[in-house]
Amino acid sequence: MRRSAPEPTCGRNEALGRTPVKNRDLRLERAATGDVVILYPVAARPWIAALGRWLGAGASAPRTARLQLDALGTEVWGMLDGRATLREIAGRFAERHRLGAAEAEAAVAQFVRELGRRGLVALR
Repeated sequence: MRRSAPEPTCGRNEALGRTPVKNRDLRLERAATGDVVILYPVAARPWIAALGRWLGAGASAPRTARLQLDALGTEVWGMLDGRATLREIAGRFAERHRLGAAEAEAAVAQFVRELGRRGLVALR
């Protein structure tokens, strides 16, 4: 079986010019520390779902995963307003924490990339 080629990813400058948008299907809580806890649905792997149907378990509600952000993650999460670009968010983060632009851009981009991998945000 032939695998299709991965879709091309955008370059660094193009990615920094994009706007992160939060998934609307999330639930948020606050930890005792004040940090954000994100609750999001996680679908079962197809073979697990098929096994459940085969065993007569029927369709079950998707499992909910929890992601507790630390103080810095909570701060960046609060900056994801659907209007600011990654570059603007990184600039604010750099100012607040006295970081260089490249260091802040790398940290914010990595954080948003991880959120995107989990389906919590998308770039537009």
